[in-house]
Amino acid sequence: MQVFKLYFKLLKNSWVSIAIYAFVFAALIIILSKFQGNEITDFKQSKVKTALVNHDKDSLIVQDFIDYLKDFCDFKDLGNDDMKISDALFFRDVEYVLTIPYNFGEEYLSGKEVTVEKKSVPDSLFTTTVDTAINNYLNTGRSYLEAVPGITEEQLASYIREDVNVKTEVAIDQATENRKDYGFANTYFNFASYVLLSCCLLGIGMVMVTFHNIDILRRNTVAPISIKNINAQLIGGNIIFVLVFDLIFIILSVILSNEKGITENVLLYWMNLIVFSVSAMAMSYLIAMLIKSRQAAQALSNVLPLGLSFLSGAFVPQFLMGDFVLKLASFNPVYWFVRGNDTIAKLNGSNHENINKIFFYMVIQIGFAAALFALSLVVSKKKSQRNN
Repeated sequence: MQVFKLYFKLLKNSWVSIAIYAFVFAALIIILSKFQGNEITDFKQSKVKTALVNHDKDSLIVQDFIDYLKDFCDFKDLGNDDMKISDALFFRDVEYVLTIPYNFGEEYLSGKEVTVEKKSVPDSLFTTTVDTAINNYLNTGRSYLEAVPGITEEQLASYIREDVNVKTEVAIDQATENRKDYGFANTYFNFASYVLLSCCLLGIGMVMVTFHNIDILRRNTVAPISIKNINAQLIGGNIIFVLVFDLIFIILSVILSNEKGITENVLLYWMNLIVFSVSAMAMSYLIAMLIKSRQAAQALSNVLPLGLSFLSGAFVPQFLMGDFVLKLASFNPVYWFVRGNDTIAKLNGSNHENINKIFFYMVIQIGFAAALFALSLVVSKKKSQRNN
């Protein structure tokens, strides 16, 4: 077992860099776990900071209209200074400016097509709420003005408020009592792909570069140990190295996750990680065959995993990425690992139709690993022939 022992002696030379990756990953996950909250079961309306300019303060319908909008707007009194209001909008002190014209109430009651003046921060997500509330109130009032001739201002305000204040309770039936939130586990294992691949490229790459040095290869050729025995011990060392990292990731996930039980989803996450680690080991082994220096191995361990992780959806969810990017990413195992994790997160006690897809994604990762190992053997054979 001389080669096996030498493998871990060489691995010690890279333990500092590997430990840094592991430490940074742990820190990121701990920070992430702080934001892991309980499942949200209710909705609370956020009020939009609004500057109000009211030129029709004597109208009862206008006053009722403003009182209604207080449920949606946090009104700010900035006066009638256009420059001051524009500055507040520019510096985001307010997100919406509502101006009610002179004689708005009187003209509205007479049935004229009048509108309020609106300004908002460009591309703001919140102003739609105010626009909807304004249109809801005014359109409801116009319906009563057309349907009830001679209606008084007090009656109109009363009828409008009675209609717009109607609340509808919405319940989503999704068997929530049997469903668990695996959002944290999904993010955790997606991030793990980056660290695992980085550590494999760094650790395995450093060791294999040393073993494939031309002088050491020639010395091993005349050594009493056969090449097959040497390769078997190297593969054994790589497997132990990867399995140790898998075990660390699994233990850390159990410690940090709010879900302490070992469910079917959790087991699938673990299985998917172990399958991916085989692909990561195969990729690292092939790259170690192609590079010629430890500096190259260290550079690749920084650049390649980061690029593959961003491209494959480990950091940015795949549903936010374009079709072309996803097609390009599908030619590497990280993509299928992340896709498997995303599918696992959707499983619950009453939904198992996607479980075959998860195993299919694992098979694809194994296929990548087999192809990479086969390519490594071809490269190794050619290098041996060239060196001899």
